[in-house]
Amino acid sequence: MDTPSKSYISKTRIGVLAVSSMGMAALAITPSYAAIAKTFALGNTSVQMLTSLPNLFMMLAGLIIGKLTASKINLKTLTLSAIVLVVIGGFLPLAYHDSFAFLLFCSCLVGLGQGACTNLSQVLISQMLPEKERQSTMGLTTTFTNIGGIIFIMGGGQLAATNTWVNNYWIYIFTLLVLVVTLALVPLHPEQVNQDDGNSGEKIQLNKYVFYCAFWAFFTMLLNNVLNNNISLFVVDEKLGATSQAALTSTISLIGGMLCGLIVGVIGKKFKYTSISMSFILYGLSYLLVGFGHSLMLAFVGSFFVGAAMSIAMGQFPYLISITVGKNSVSMALGVYVAIYSVGGVVSPFIINPLTSAVKSMGLNAFSVSGVLALILGVACLLVNFQKKLVQDALG
Repeated sequence: MDTPSKSYISKTRIGVLAVSSMGMAALAITPSYAAIAKTFALGNTSVQMLTSLPNLFMMLAGLIIGKLTASKINLKTLTLSAIVLVVIGGFLPLAYHDSFAFLLFCSCLVGLGQGACTNLSQVLISQMLPEKERQSTMGLTTTFTNIGGIIFIMGGGQLAATNTWVNNYWIYIFTLLVLVVTLALVPLHPEQVNQDDGNSGEKIQLNKYVFYCAFWAFFTMLLNNVLNNNISLFVVDEKLGATSQAALTSTISLIGGMLCGLIVGVIGKKFKYTSISMSFILYGLSYLLVGFGHSLMLAFVGSFFVGAAMSIAMGQFPYLISITVGKNSVSMALGVYVAIYSVGGVVSPFIINPLTSAVKSMGLNAFSVSGVLALILGVACLLVNFQKKLVQDALG
């Protein structure tokens, strides 16, 4: 078998990483939460549906793409279709924005496309790149997801500040750029990169570790969306800053994720049995810092490490799944994984907000409650030895 050329590998990697930059497209509107809530006279949980409901459609996308990628449909065609969904969902509110229900519908389109892109970026890596390029590229996807998030959230916040929250939606112009890059660089007919193409008829099989990964990723998304759903409202309500500072706090989280993503492969190798539990503990300490700090600077520091925690966890799960199932089962396994963890993002406000209300008299807020929950999960993950058992069973 001929080795793929360096040009092919470079172009494909850039194209795939561009696709992964769509992984936070639904968060573009978060800087305008307060303004939208005021316009439509909504409570916190209602306006948070703009980013929590798309997670439900990410779940749907995970199941659909997992099935479609196991079929004969061209991967590039699927990927371009997913990006087009985000383009449509992002631009429609510029034409009509007088109904909150319509904004929700558009957010769901974005969520569907985003979920498909998240799944497809990992499938493209496993099927279009040679073995030695995969782990490093999977680690880089978290960096590019966060770079995309910085563009969507910070850019959207700056556009909203120029006039009204409606301008926030102009940031989806970025999705057109991703569409062009994907069209130009992701191969329509990839070169042969798998050494063992003889097992292409192998039956798709999912083992228990796929569901264990999805279980812990569910809680990762539940915790991660606490920052996405609450930081804008928290900064404004606590009088720590205005909408622009709230957008900056979210952006700092993404910078933390971006920088950590550059070394997530190294972290995964050094802490091969504990990186997931380490991410939960980092979430816990970061949220306690934000919740009890009552300072914009401490909110910045906490947000930075929340992003780092997300990058560690979400950079490791796809790799762990890829080593525990056969190559013919990777796309379906990733689809199930995305489908299950997306539910964590959907239910996040419905779990965290009632918990916060129940203990509000104790002086706790959404961040301090989430910090305690994350520490409990981190200790539990350590005690059950989930990651150690997976790695030892997979690698022997």
